[in-house]
Amino acid sequence: MDSRKINQGRKSKKEAAYYWPTRVRLDGQSVWVLLTDAEVRRAARRAEVNPEDVPGLWKRIRLVFGL
Repeated sequence: MDSRKINQGRKSKKEAAYYWPTRVRLDGQSVWVLLTDAEVRRAARRAEVNPEDVPGLWKRIRLVFGL
């Protein structure tokens, strides 16, 4: 599934054409962040290199539901 959104407020060609809207928990609050394609690729490579830092299934479920 491609959840990228087109950057409709693009002011110049240097700005990203697409963003990945993502929810993260920051300081106990859920906030939206907009990631570029390059940031998503870099984060995916970081997760592949450091699989021990990726939470397991039950940890992810607890994070999503705040358990």
